[in-house]
Amino acid sequence: MNPPVLIGSSIPAGVEHLRLHKRLKQGDIVLTLIPREKDEALAVARYCREHGIYLCFSEFLYRGSHDLCWAYREMVPRDAFHSKADVDEIIDAAGEYYFGRVTIGEIGGVLYWPKAYTIDRGAGNWENLPACTTQLQAQQAYVAYCKKWLDFEREELGKGPLMNVDSSIVFKHHVMAGIDVLCLEVMPGDPHLMHAAIRGAARAFDKTWGAHIAMHCYGGMSFDPLYEKRWRTSLFFSYIAGADFIYPESGHYTYANAPRKQRFAFHSKEMKRIRRSLREAWQFARVHVRPPEGPRVRLAVAYGHLDGAPGLWNRHAWGQYHDAKWLEGPPERGWRFVDKFHRKEDWNRETVQGALEFSGNPPYGQYDVAPIEAPLEVLERYACLVFLGWNTMTREIYEKLKAYVEGGGHLLMYLPHLSTQTDRAKGLRLFNRGDLSDLFGVRVKGWDTKDVRGIKCMADSTLTSYRFPLWRINTDPRLIGNMTPAKVEISTGKVISGHSDFYHVPEDQLARQAVVIENSLGRGKAFLVAVREYPGDEGVSRLTDDLLRVMLQGEQGDIRLLSNDRVRYAVYDGRLPDSRRRYSVLYFLNTDPDNAATARLWVKGRLTEPFDVPAGDLRLAYLCGPLALIPEEKCVDVQSWQVTSNGYRVDLFTVRAQEVEAHNLGTKSVALVLNGAHRTVAPGACKRIRLKRRADPARKEFFAADFLKEPPVKYRHSGLPY
Repeated sequence: MNPPVLIGSSIPAGVEHLRLHKRLKQGDIVLTLIPREKDEALAVARYCREHGIYLCFSEFLYRGSHDLCWAYREMVPRDAFHSKADVDEIIDAAGEYYFGRVTIGEIGGVLYWPKAYTIDRGAGNWENLPACTTQLQAQQAYVAYCKKWLDFEREELGKGPLMNVDSSIVFKHHVMAGIDVLCLEVMPGDPHLMHAAIRGAARAFDKTWGAHIAMHCYGGMSFDPLYEKRWRTSLFFSYIAGADFIYPESGHYTYANAPRKQRFAFHSKEMKRIRRSLREAWQFARVHVRPPEGPRVRLAVAYGHLDGAPGLWNRHAWGQYHDAKWLEGPPERGWRFVDKFHRKEDWNRETVQGALEFSGNPPYGQYDVAPIEAPLEVLERYACLVFLGWNTMTREIYEKLKAYVEGGGHLLMYLPHLSTQTDRAKGLRLFNRGDLSDLFGVRVKGWDTKDVRGIKCMADSTLTSYRFPLWRINTDPRLIGNMTPAKVEISTGKVISGHSDFYHVPEDQLARQAVVIENSLGRGKAFLVAVREYPGDEGVSRLTDDLLRVMLQGEQGDIRLLSNDRVRYAVYDGRLPDSRRRYSVLYFLNTDPDNAATARLWVKGRLTEPFDVPAGDLRLAYLCGPLALIPEEKCVDVQSWQVTSNGYRVDLFTVRAQEVEAHNLGTKSVALVLNGAHRTVAPGACKRIRLKRRADPARKEFFAADFLKEPPVKYRHSGLPY
């Protein structure tokens, strides 16, 4: 059986609180402070090993210093803390259940906190980076700063694994510094972008990753029903995004908001509901087996070389404040376009084309932020790679992108992404002096004047799924903006769109005024936008918006979702129990807290009947061959799935009695035996089958009727790690 997703909580120090965690049924991983006494710390480690609870310690050092005052939340002289040998002994006592300890917590704040927090350690934490001239210097300074603390931890305080906790998208730089386990602080930023960034970095460098949900600090201005719904949604969003472990930072034991005069004690009904949601997530993670091969991701946004955009809050690149050139500009504003990935297109947009409208989710429901430093074999898992932010081009990266396209990849870049310049105050210095013919089929000869122009599409892509706004040349220019086109010499490239400022324009003239160029290379396609501006520049933002429409729709795969843009989804692939037969599990999370959503699955051109995803809840579907089984309730698992001569014999474990919808997406009738119930499902039809509760004897604890009920406990208040 695949390892389960670890669900857990943050708890005070000591064995007493571990026992409380276990009695409360709060999961199989804990984040806790290291106990002051060595015997107690050893007892904690042994308890975790004996009861199958993964142990994480919070930070030892106070951030940005060598003071050991985080471990106990008070200043501790070095000789009063555990020795390195003692720390290693405590770690060894937990055995395989030692998960790691948090280090360099929120060090990304050097880049994303307001500048007053870091200048001369204004907030008493991390310090601002030294003044840098180039993007390269800034990256080197940041990685060196992270590495300084990681090296000290390993050499002076105890062995790893070392785990970060960060709210930004800069995880690749932490890997460069030597971090072992990646952890996202969920809620301060856009969870779509942040989960995409940490997952992309984890895939690029083969790291375990998870979610540390800062619900109390960033989840809501007030404890109210929407706060509770948002908390529950955050748990299941991290689950479908692929997190290996999930736990809350705080807010599950007590909650306080002094300005609103809100204070909820441990035994309050509000806190019990919060813990019930965590218990529900743990039950689901232990009953339902998430396949290991996922989520499927077809489209990635490249996290370019030397990009210092943190993805939230701060509006200075690389945390540099000494020169106005570091203020957020078009390279950083390009990251704003990722919000489009999860928004339905406006109904009145004439460029929206096709028979069905699949916007509102990226292909297969997820996208990654892929570090461009990733090995080629990692990038090749993505069918499409799009550059939106900063990138400094190198020979190594250029050759890797050529190989990516030759192998079948689809690439979108703007000319600034091909500049070798690392000083943002200086002009572009195009790679290979602008001769890009071996990748994009063009050579840049110079620049046209910057002026307000529009775009006209003159040809369709050779990719039949890409629907450019091809209509007629004699028409009003669309996507108008203030831009600087390049003067290009076309070799093997194909002009898709050109610039124009007038209704009438001859086709040969438009071809000479190329803006969007497609080049076929090997089995792939490389698209170049031949302008001086970055995608996030206001002058080309309308063009960028439409190009992303083309790619988001053109890269949709063989499984698609038709629904509103509040439903997030993910596709996971695996093999059925005791079988080599492939299957997929689809997860549908309705992030709308109040309204159910109607949805339909599109699989290889055929649609299911409509089904509902309840407000603020998760639903799933099993897909094997032409059959889609959609249980009413999520706590289900496959016991067996056998292929018969004319259909399937399927047995499901289910925590509660429920109804399962059986949709036939094939062209022939399917005979289905589901938990002993016989049904014949006609092509395109849906049959509803009522199932009785069926428990797995090997996991009977999680199938208990009272599992979600909180038992009576005694609680002695003590501080959580955060």
